[in-house]
Amino acid sequence: MNVFELVRDKVPIEDVVGRYSEMRGSKARCVAPDHQDLNPSMHVYGDHTYCFSCGFHGDVTDVYAAVHGLDRPIEAALELARKCGVELPEVDPKAQRKAQERRKKEGLYLQQARACHKALSLHEAVAGWWEKRGFCEELRERLLLGANKGGTMAVISFWNRGRVKGLIHRKLRDEPKKYLYPNAEDFPEGHRPLFIPGSVRAGAFLVEGIIDALALAASGESAVAIGGTGISREQLRELERLPGPLYILPDADEEGAAAARQWVRHLYPKGLLCPAEYGGEAEDA
Repeated sequence: MNVFELVRDKVPIEDVVGRYSEMRGSKARCVAPDHQDLNPSMHVYGDHTYCFSCGFHGDVTDVYAAVHGLDRPIEAALELARKCGVELPEVDPKAQRKAQERRKKEGLYLQQARACHKALSLHEAVAGWWEKRGFCEELRERLLLGANKGGTMAVISFWNRGRVKGLIHRKLRDEPKKYLYPNAEDFPEGHRPLFIPGSVRAGAFLVEGIIDALALAASGESAVAIGGTGISREQLRELERLPGPLYILPDADEEGAAAARQWVRHLYPKGLLCPAEYGGEAEDA
């Protein structure tokens, strides 16, 4: 776990936002320095913020950096940790540079995700595909759902605890291998992490599909997706760090059931298997 993740887990983002901006429920005035937010339009989602007016998006370190005009995220994270009394392990310069490089890569992916979201306005077919799945315009903006340049695929921001780790392309037709993921080495950590589109709390749902996790997050639930049936070593370690219990919602098919049983064996007693009963002919959550 790097310094940014430690600060994220130890310092509640609501506390930092509330220190510099009056909060009204889950809303606050935007902290972006060039945005005079007279009508509070920045929403706080537990592990990140999003401003529906100017598009500012960030976690607790980004909020602190924006308020104090700090250009280097690593400096913002270290200063925030000191102010909030977060004990950090001794971090050598090489590890700091590595964390900074990962942060920079996440920033580039965030820019790409914003561009793909803007592309939706040019491709009605892709926007309609999202709409049919229940993702209204507000949800598409909040989750940065988009389209590729040619309008042939939907694009999903690969969320992990408020950071965009890459982009997933989803073919509009239901054909074999409909999801196209980045190569493992293209993720900031050098491996595919868990897909976590919102904050994680005890009692989160663990699912196979990316769209399932997005739908659960959009309905206010805490959700985690593997992005397939097999859990990697890195994903398993990440699951072990999450608060329990984790309620496993398997796909209602033979492959999904087998995967879910394997997940339970890995995660017991934290992982609890739920019956795959979704009503009608529904095959997943």
